[in-house]
Amino acid sequence: MKKLYDVTLKLDPAKVQGVEVKSVAVKGEFLFYESGLTGHTDETGMVDCEKKYPPAEYREGLYPIGGVYLEGMEKNADGIYEVTLKLPAGVYPYQFVINPDLGPEQTDPRMGWSNVITKTGEKKGFVNFEEAMKKGFKGETNHWITDPENPPAAPTVSGVQSNSELYVGTKEECARIPIGDPEKTGTVSYMSYTDVDGNVQSVGVYLPAGFDRTKTYPLVVVSHGGGGNEADWFSQGSLNHVLDNMIAEGRTREAIVITPNNSVYRWDFAKIAENIETCVIPFIEKLFNISKDVKDRAFCGLSMGSMTTLYMFYHRSALYDYFGAFSGGVAPGYPGYDISDPHIREVKLLIGSAEEDIAYNQTNRGVPTTIAALKEAGIPYIPYFVTGSHDWFCWPEMFEYFAENVLWK
Repeated sequence: MKKLYDVTLKLDPAKVQGVEVKSVAVKGEFLFYESGLTGHTDETGMVDCEKKYPPAEYREGLYPIGGVYLEGMEKNADGIYEVTLKLPAGVYPYQFVINPDLGPEQTDPRMGWSNVITKTGEKKGFVNFEEAMKKGFKGETNHWITDPENPPAAPTVSGVQSNSELYVGTKEECARIPIGDPEKTGTVSYMSYTDVDGNVQSVGVYLPAGFDRTKTYPLVVVSHGGGGNEADWFSQGSLNHVLDNMIAEGRTREAIVITPNNSVYRWDFAKIAENIETCVIPFIEKLFNISKDVKDRAFCGLSMGSMTTLYMFYHRSALYDYFGAFSGGVAPGYPGYDISDPHIREVKLLIGSAEEDIAYNQTNRGVPTTIAALKEAGIPYIPYFVTGSHDWFCWPEMFEYFAENVLWK
C-alpha cells in the first residue's frame, strides 16, 4: 500500500481581496482512476476511463489523473478555513474557490471542463460558469484565487501561472519533489532576448547544481503546450526538481535546459524553428558554454510542443540527436509531415502519451497514427505510454524516462 499523507490546506479570509468571503472550497486535480495499462509499449487503443475517484475513495491500484475535484473547507476556531485530504506522494495543482456556487453537471461538451467531482463522487457544474469566465473568476461567487501562502511562480509577464502546486511525500517516492539539498539544487532563471520578429521575449533557463562556466554542457530544448508559456515546465511540471534528483542519482547527465515561449508564434512550427535556431540558441550560446556537437543536443515537448518536436524531427534532425514527443502527433495528412530527410533514421525519437490522453484517439494529430506511419516507413522510434491523461501527471514522467533512457545514449 502506498503511503498516504494527511495534507491540510488553510486559507485566512483576511488575505482574500475584492470579495466578501462567505464560504471557501479547494479546487484541484486530486482525482484517481483504475488503469488498464498493461505495459509502457501498449499501442492497442485506450481512453475509456469510466470513473474518477475522489481522495476519500483512494485505494491501492489507483493512479492520479487530470480532472477537477472540489471540497468545501470548514472555518476553525481561529476563523481560518481549512480542509485535510489524504493523498499519495505527488504534485497536485490547486486553487481556492471563494463562495462556490454549484449546480447540475454541464452536459454541453463545450462546457464540460467546467464540471467538478465532489467528496461524495457526484458530478457538479459551476453555476453561471460562462459569466464567471468573462469576469476572470473575480465575481461575488466562484471567485478563484491561488494560495496566498503558496503562490505560483510568476517570473515574467508572459510566464504567469494560474495554479499553486502542492508537493506531497518525498523525493524517493516522486522525482518531482524538491531534492532538499542546496548543494544539489540547480537554478532556474528567466532571461530576455530579441526574437525573430524583433520583439523582446522570455526564455526559461535551468543550470545544474554546481554549474561551472569552464565546463561544456549538453543542451535540451523543452516546449510547453497550447496556451502555455516558458514557465510551465518549471512551475507545473517541476522539471527542475526532476533534473536535480536524476542528476544527483547519476541517472542522467548534467545539462542546460531551456524553455522558450512558443505560444507567441501561434504554433507556426517553421517560425518556431527559425526563432529557436537564429535567436534563442545563439543568445544562450553567448552566455553559456554549450556543446556544438549534435550528439549533445535534444528537443522535446508536450501536446502542441510534441507536435513541434515532431516537426523538428522531420525537418531539423541534422541539428539534434534526441527527440521526445509527449502527447501529440504529426501524421500523414497534417501540414509538416515529411519523412524524406534521411537524418530521421539516424537519430532517436521517443513518442507516446498517457492512456487516457486526448492525443491518443485523434487522427492526423494522434500518437498511434503517427507511430503507425513511422512503423510502415521503417523509421526507428521508442514508444512509451504512461498512466494519467493529457495532464501534468503524464508529462514529467515521460520526460523522466526520456532523460534516463534516451538522452545521451
